[in-house]
Amino acid sequence: MRRFSTLAALLLLLGAPAGPLLAGSREVKLRLPLRPKLAVTGRERLSLAPFLVASKLSERKESQRVKDLDLDLEFRRYLGKQIARRTKMNVVTMPADVKLPSTELKALGEASAYWKELGARVGADVLLSGIVDFRVEDKSGYKTQEYQSPIDGRTYYRQDFVESTGFTFEVTVLAFDGRTGAKLFQETFKDQKEKSRRAADEMVGLFENLFSLENQLLGLFVVREREANRYVFD
Repeated sequence: MRRFSTLAALLLLLGAPAGPLLAGSREVKLRLPLRPKLAVTGRERLSLAPFLVASKLSERKESQRVKDLDLDLEFRRYLGKQIARRTKMNVVTMPADVKLPSTELKALGEASAYWKELGARVGADVLLSGIVDFRVEDKSGYKTQEYQSPIDGRTYYRQDFVESTGFTFEVTVLAFDGRTGAKLFQETFKDQKEKSRRAADEMVGLFENLFSLENQLLGLFVVREREANRYVFD
């Protein structure tokens, strides 16, 4: 009974009370650690190889500004900066002349000899690659919106035509052991946003997508925290 009371007190110290649930019990919020996908010491040498760009592998129509965007370079630059700033890993520069052995994601994941050779060339313990996609789509249409009547002051609903633009960023990350070339993991992340047509800007949309995914991407390499509810009984 003494040990049970000590455990209850510890839980209360770790999380702020969320209020009583039932008589003799209380719900608390705890911050629990999430293990990273990759088991690292935190001081490995990591290098970002080129990523395939989905739009270049299809005949999808894009705006000229999106066509001119080097999505692979922008994504690697952004992720490399975040890893260098928020982890202890050493980001090794990838030579500009590196070419991927295939334009198919499955084949990339199976090219262990290529990744072993590249790892030895750049001196990296971990290599990242994969495929990235960024889509800008017209989301205009009729949507239900509230409006307040100037006659009686009451709130009503009506269908209005709203011009908006959708931004979708999706990336599949492959990680490889730079010494053996073995694939360590494969993870896919996706973020979608929608803005009014007047506020739509492709570059702003892209970096807002990236910012939303930042913690998930870094969670591949470092411990993250999540909130969870637990119950303490008197």
